[in-house]
Amino acid sequence: MQNYKKLMGSISIVTASYAASRLLGFFREILLAKWTGVSGATDTLDLAFIIPDFLFYLSAGGYLAITLIPLMSSKSEEKLNNYFLSLLYGLSLVFILFSAIVFLFRYQLSEVLNVESPAFFIEIFTPIIFSQIFFFIGAILMSYQYLKENFLFASLAPLVYNSTIIFFGWINSSSPESTVKGFAIGTLVGSIIGHLIIQVIGASRSGLKYSFVPPRLRYLKEYLFISLPLVVGQSIAVIDEQLFRIFGSMLTVGSVATFRYARRIAILPVGIIAQAIGVASYPLLARLFKTDEIGELVLLVRKQLSYLFLFNGAVMVFCLGNAESIISIIYERGAFNSTNTLTVASIFSIVVFAILPWSMNQVLTRSYYVQKLFWFPVISGTVISILTTILLLVIDNKDAQTYALLITLSLFVYSIYLLINLKVKNIKVLNLSLVKDYIKSCAILILSFFLSELLVFEGTFIQLSTSFVSIVGLTFTFLVLLKFEYINITKRN
Repeated sequence: MQNYKKLMGSISIVTASYAASRLLGFFREILLAKWTGVSGATDTLDLAFIIPDFLFYLSAGGYLAITLIPLMSSKSEEKLNNYFLSLLYGLSLVFILFSAIVFLFRYQLSEVLNVESPAFFIEIFTPIIFSQIFFFIGAILMSYQYLKENFLFASLAPLVYNSTIIFFGWINSSSPESTVKGFAIGTLVGSIIGHLIIQVIGASRSGLKYSFVPPRLRYLKEYLFISLPLVVGQSIAVIDEQLFRIFGSMLTVGSVATFRYARRIAILPVGIIAQAIGVASYPLLARLFKTDEIGELVLLVRKQLSYLFLFNGAVMVFCLGNAESIISIIYERGAFNSTNTLTVASIFSIVVFAILPWSMNQVLTRSYYVQKLFWFPVISGTVISILTTILLLVIDNKDAQTYALLITLSLFVYSIYLLINLKVKNIKVLNLSLVKDYIKSCAILILSFFLSELLVFEGTFIQLSTSFVSIVGLTFTFLVLLKFEYINITKRN
């Protein structure tokens, strides 16, 4: 019980921070839509992030907490400080070198990505590629804080980052091109302040004592060995956005921006709820596995999966039933017109289904990684990614809707495959009770969708309010009536 109380406290802190961060990032997208609309400048901004994002994931930067926490957990308190500093300095030097090499090939990259204006692309690309250095260093420092179960300073990073981007975008919002340049500059400044300076302070407050410790090759080898599966293979859960960026660039101008706007809304509940749960619970999962409390670990994973499926599924249903209204309210102003609303809504109605696999993957992948089983989810995800890429290449109907549908279906295949095969020391996570919870959840979600579709009103605000209340009311009513195994909202004897 004490474990759950402490976990709920951590989840509360991280969820509040992620909610504020995602909402701020959401506001950033609203302003981007207002200032640039669905334009070539917005496409260029997305294309400029392809290589930096991939470089960050290629270095396992996106998985640093996952890869470093098991390593650091095995070290004694006396050895931890110097071990961590040695890794911090060594990995930072490696990533600075990587970024510099990629920067040297910026002109070749503009040709490969077939951008409309290479000079404009390079101007955007330059601050973005160097910002990844500070993201990477910050991710290392955050992993130390997560190990100590301190989340406050790490939670400030995205808030500062998004605020800085908005500020620089605002002071340069005279045209779509200058806005995008402002966003790129804000990316660099925000990464320095939020992901470097603040995290240096946060790690210090968590007990890290800074001193010069020479990087040791054996520590780097140890890290590279454990992160190797994440380096050599990128799952569909990581590169779904990159896939659409690449293939979307082959379509009409604005296709990449269309997917961007739709995806940003769909990913919001994942970032606020699922990602916060995954980040906050990972140290506890690692500790439960280390102390061989397997029954409690499996129960926790089942509860998380059941809660996320139903509640984020309800969000999915609400978005699906009100796609056009949501897009119109959020984006339709300034350079973003009613035609853009219809285009983005058509993609949003497909992408919104990805809320379920995105959410579940936050728990599923960590359930493998906490056991140091890195290869299975990565290899299976890589195979699915390759098959998806082949399908995107060979299909005859090459349009944004088809691309979005195939990528979303791939996410479902990946999540289902991970869930079916997930077990902790021969205890399978997917049992009959969890299957029954999922069936009940699906029935509730289907009923909620049809109920919200029947309640049609002329006013947009009334329509959205009625749809929201009906979905929430029906969900909680059936939660009580159907009595779920792993979702408890009422006390029972």
